[in-house]
Amino acid sequence: MSVQFESTDRFLRPTDTDRVRRNYRSIQVQRLIDLLRTIAVMLAVVVALTMLYRRTQSDERFAVRHLEIAGTQHTARADVDRVMRQYIGTNLFHLDIARLRRDLSSLQWVSRVEIEKKLPDTLRVHIVERTPVALAGNGVVSYVDEHGTAFAELTPSVGDPDLPLITGARGADLARCVAILRELRVHDPEIYARISEVRPVAPSGYAFFDRQLHAVIYANAEDLASRWRDFYAIADAEHFVAGDVAYADLRFAGRVVVKPLRAMPAATVVPRPVVPVLITN
Repeated sequence: MSVQFESTDRFLRPTDTDRVRRNYRSIQVQRLIDLLRTIAVMLAVVVALTMLYRRTQSDERFAVRHLEIAGTQHTARADVDRVMRQYIGTNLFHLDIARLRRDLSSLQWVSRVEIEKKLPDTLRVHIVERTPVALAGNGVVSYVDEHGTAFAELTPSVGDPDLPLITGARGADLARCVAILRELRVHDPEIYARISEVRPVAPSGYAFFDRQLHAVIYANAEDLASRWRDFYAIADAEHFVAGDVAYADLRFAGRVVVKPLRAMPAATVVPRPVVPVLITN
C-alpha cells in the first residue's frame, strides 16, 4: 500500500481567480466610498463651523451690554466706567482683551486686571489694586507700592494717610527705603507700626522717626530688628516717654548711642540683653 502526499501549494493557490479579483475590486470601491463619505462629512463640518463663526462675529446678540466689575476699593468707579464705555456694544468675539487690559492698567491704583467673557453679552472684570507700603513726600505726597513706584497722590478720600512717610529719597534711595519698610512690615509689624517717617542717610543708613517716643532712630539695615529691640529694652528700663530722647543711634557694633532731652546717668546697663549705652550731652 502506498501513501501519496499532495503538495501544499494546492491548498494555498486560489481555485477561482476571477472571483478573487472581483472581491478585491469590491473592497477597493468600498474603501473609496468610505473615504469620500469621510471627506464629505468633514467638508460639511467645516462649512457649518465657518457659517457659525461668521454669524457669531456679526450677531448683535454677542455685543457687550453688561459689565461686572470687582476689586475697586480705591479705584474710582467713574474712572473704570470711563475706560469701559468705549467697549460697550463691541462684539465679544472681536474684543481686544490686551488693549482693554492696558487701558485699565493705566489707572493709578490698578496693578493687574483679570478679564472674562461671559456669553452672550457680559464682560467680567476683576481689578487687583496696588498695595501701598509708604508715602513719598517730594513736594507732592504720593503713595508708593512695594516696588518703590509712586503711583497716586494722597487725597483725603483715598487710601491710608497713616502709612510711613519717606522723605528726601528718589530713585535707588526711594527703593531701598521701601525695601526696609516692607521687610519690617512682614517680619516685625510692631516696629513697623511705630515708624511715622524714614529718610535715607548716606551711604546705606536710615533715619526713622518713632511715633511713640517722638525720637529719631538712626540705623543700618543689618540686624536692624535686633538692635531696635535692644533700644526698646533700654527705653523701658529708663522709663522713656515721648519727648525724653532726641535720637538714638544703632549703627555702631555692640553699643547704642542715646541723646537724651533730660538728665541721665553717663551709662546704663540693661539686665537682658546687656547692651552698652553711650549717653551724649
